[in-house]
Amino acid sequence: MIDQMQASIIAETQAIIRISSVKQPPVENAPFGVGVASALSYMLTSGERMGFRTKNIDGYCGYIEFGEGSEMVGILAHIDVVPEGDCWDFPPFGGEVHDGKIYGRGAIDDKGPAVSSLFAMKAVMDSGVKLSKRVRLILGGDEESGSACMARYVQTEELPTLGFTPDSDYPVTHAEKGIYHCRFDCALPANTPPLMLSAGSRPNIVPAKCTAAFDGQAYEAIGKSAHASKPSLGDNALVKLCKQLHDKCTHPFLSLMQIASDAEGLGIAMQDEVSGSLTYNPAIATVDAHTASLTVDIRYPVTCDSDALLKQIENKLAPFGFTVTILHHHTPLYVPKSHPLVQTLMQVYTDMTGLQGEPIAIGGGTYARTMPNIVAFGAVFPGEIAPMHECNEYININSLILNTKIFAQAIVSLAK
Repeated sequence: MIDQMQASIIAETQAIIRISSVKQPPVENAPFGVGVASALSYMLTSGERMGFRTKNIDGYCGYIEFGEGSEMVGILAHIDVVPEGDCWDFPPFGGEVHDGKIYGRGAIDDKGPAVSSLFAMKAVMDSGVKLSKRVRLILGGDEESGSACMARYVQTEELPTLGFTPDSDYPVTHAEKGIYHCRFDCALPANTPPLMLSAGSRPNIVPAKCTAAFDGQAYEAIGKSAHASKPSLGDNALVKLCKQLHDKCTHPFLSLMQIASDAEGLGIAMQDEVSGSLTYNPAIATVDAHTASLTVDIRYPVTCDSDALLKQIENKLAPFGFTVTILHHHTPLYVPKSHPLVQTLMQVYTDMTGLQGEPIAIGGGTYARTMPNIVAFGAVFPGEIAPMHECNEYININSLILNTKIFAQAIVSLAK
């Protein structure tokens, strides 16, 4: 049945990619901006057209549902995206198909998997298979900026009995590192050299460009963007330019960057057996005549003492005159590998792909943290390139269709 849906799945993925859903200032009925509201409305309208029950929850999020029963399987996906950047070979909101791939911001993170989830529900509903639980696709609009969407959902809406979010890697993600987004601030003395510097747009993106001006000369560094959970896949332009400027200018911000360019400099490098090493991304920098600030993304191991981590950073920054402000803090997630939800989804993965595997831990943050009994399941296969948060983001069409089949089987296994 899903093979017969392929053209529709591709077309729907292209259509939702073409809606630019980067977070913007709030307006009436659109707390995350018009683009996010438009993408949410589009998906809910598609759900209605396909025969599902739908609800828009004040523009924060919405859901698409079918079935009967007192219990409910939840599938949590997001339709907001990070800024597109300016280094694309194809239109970032074009949804163009090239060489078996659909290109566009959000193709793999998370619009393609959201569409796969919707069509998986359609296939299960139309098959007539008997289920004992309702199935609800919950669509959020703020996953990339703090998940205020799901905070709003849990205030008034029914929580799933169990479920998954297709926003990670296969087979099953059983652990997610804790995440700090922090800003380091300093009020500059009046006699500070007049350095102007700017880099980055989001804490969870490695900055691909940094510009500066000092002593009548302009400077620029170009790097490569990547998801902050895997900063080694990028090339941090802010760090590059600060190294270049350090010998040319004595400035509090450049002195800070001597220690704040990596986790080792701050004395916070660490790892554990469950989730691996801490990652650190100096992401956003602004320096003008009066102030200097640096926003960083820190992903720490699940067994780490987060309070001690923060205290270590504060102690390191104090001699440089910088203070620390917590912008967001997401505590770690840990679900034992032996948990029935993990085991059920592992079996679905093996049955549908013929592949064996072990549950994994990630540095990324997903909606699994926002509700009980949710884990990340898919949508990137082992060995598959997934350029999320990068230029030329895409999803393989073969993966898009296989995801739909896997999610359909997961729905049946969890809702039977």
